[in-house]
Amino acid sequence: MKENNKTKTHQTKADNPRVLGIAVQKPEQTDSETEYSLAELKELCKTLGAEMVGSIVQKRESASRQTYFGTGKMEEVKIASKKENVEFIVSDDELTALQIKNIEIATGLKVKDRTSIILDIFAAHASTKEGKLQVELAMHQYQMPRLMRMWTHLERQRGGIGLKGPGETQLETDKRILTTKIKKLNEELDKIAKSRQQQGKKRIDRFAPLFSLVGYTNAGKSTLLNALSGGSKVKMFDGLFTTLDPTARRIELSEGYWCIVSDTVGFIRKLPHSLVKAFHATLESIVQSEVLIIVCDVSDPSFKEQLKAVDKVLTQIKANHHEKIYVFNKIDKGAAVSEELLEASYPGCVFISAIEKTNIDALLGKIADIMRRNRVFINIKLPSNSPLIGEIMSLGKDVKQSWEQGFVEIAAELPKNYVGMLKTTGAQFQELP
Repeated sequence: MKENNKTKTHQTKADNPRVLGIAVQKPEQTDSETEYSLAELKELCKTLGAEMVGSIVQKRESASRQTYFGTGKMEEVKIASKKENVEFIVSDDELTALQIKNIEIATGLKVKDRTSIILDIFAAHASTKEGKLQVELAMHQYQMPRLMRMWTHLERQRGGIGLKGPGETQLETDKRILTTKIKKLNEELDKIAKSRQQQGKKRIDRFAPLFSLVGYTNAGKSTLLNALSGGSKVKMFDGLFTTLDPTARRIELSEGYWCIVSDTVGFIRKLPHSLVKAFHATLESIVQSEVLIIVCDVSDPSFKEQLKAVDKVLTQIKANHHEKIYVFNKIDKGAAVSEELLEASYPGCVFISAIEKTNIDALLGKIADIMRRNRVFINIKLPSNSPLIGEIMSLGKDVKQSWEQGFVEIAAELPKNYVGMLKTTGAQFQELP
């Protein structure tokens, strides 16, 4: 098979670990797609404090099951690694245990793949108990099929009291330990999820429409949440995956409306399904949302590919049919294509600069329009000691009260989902035009 040589190198700071990127370009991938993916890998390495000083690409029908690259290209990797004095080889694809082992033997260097780098970034940014448990679970699930490369003494067997048969290999022992840990982590995460659901049932704001900020990593979602909430500070960093634990804020709107907006972890291309599954609880707010605010860095020439990656993850978590508002961010940096073309492709989209708070009012107005559409006027009569009175006063808009002995009659505009809950209580009320 003819090998295509693509080697790029550049100088970097001496105090950062130097790494060399490698990637297999399959026939269905264009040169620009491969270049963009490697540029993204470089940013992932940068987020971890490493510098990718070069990259080598091989065009193949598929990656070698044994060594990822072909023999000749792997020799090129070895030569480039010595020339550039790199400490690690980083693959743009997820590698098997055998591929990692053989690349390490061929180059004499440690090897990391895209998934392990993402996991390391997640681990660095998890701050809540739930987030840390999710990272630990994802790491164990990643390690399970790669235990083979972690031990050099797997042929040894241990016998003795309490062990079955002639003995148990170290690999079997470690698999058993990991399986137990994964089971316990899943149980802990289930408990946290159930606890959150119970707390949610007690909170009055569960009846307010939930809007989730969704988008590619580093699209500016946290900056936008700060702009929408009028100064409520969510930590912002210029890097990939800097938001892991979901953050929600109450957003005040015009005409007395309010809603809950949740920030979420950024998506990325080549995000393994196992990671999406491990972080299901973090993505739960997206599934439960009534409206998704899709935030996109319109200054990035690859924004269309990023939107495709977002849609792919939404499909995986069964949230792709939610109502969406497309928000094209970073217009202060200039749009990669004309606003007219974007408006034709994404009707009703909003162009903003979250950092400069440009057109934030237009987005808030669109959210308020959805709030109006999701509310209904009712007239209800309740006993004067009913706990529903306090809820209606908190959730209602344009509330009018008429008290008489032992009862209160209330007219108010309320969320449709709250009115649906009222029907289950047996309360008598009338919907008004």
